[in-house]
Amino acid sequence: MNNTRDTIINAGIGIFLEKGYNGAGLKEILDAANVPKGSFYHFFKNKEAFGKEALNYYSEQFTPVLQQFFVESRLSPLARFEAFFTAMTELFNTEKNCKGGCLVGNLAQELADVNDELRQCILQIMQSWSRYFKNNLDAAVKAGELANDTDTQALAEFILNSWEGALLKMKIVESVAPLETFQQQISKILSCYQ
Repeated sequence: MNNTRDTIINAGIGIFLEKGYNGAGLKEILDAANVPKGSFYHFFKNKEAFGKEALNYYSEQFTPVLQQFFVESRLSPLARFEAFFTAMTELFNTEKNCKGGCLVGNLAQELADVNDELRQCILQIMQSWSRYFKNNLDAAVKAGELANDTDTQALAEFILNSWEGALLKMKIVESVAPLETFQQQISKILSCYQ
């Protein structure tokens, strides 16, 4: 990727996380990236195209994390979930100070009803993330950690949806308590499938 393009996208992601898509002005993004207006239009047709690129870039940056925890990890499948959500909770507690949340979840909340192109982009990303959870749940069934009749697709979607909801609540209460509650309850729910 082009360095200037990445700089603009990273600046935009930061502002989207802080102010939302509609609250983020082009001038503010360009000032944060320290680039002229012409640079933006060299890489992006308009704000919607930029939003789509920012979402895809955000997802691409998150993919190695999912790979690390759900593909490369030597932990048992269910232990991978615990390790992943513990690491994410720690990240939001220390580095992010319970701010920002998830760009995909935030923009889904803001835009799904009003922008079909970005809604479709968000849907594809969430389906991709859900596949990591499903594949891990399938591995848990194969390893005997979950019952053979577990609906891994529905369970994967439930876990992702619940996590995104916990991230939204984290921002409201300015605490990782919702993330910790999520972890405790997911552990109990998964134990019901054993």
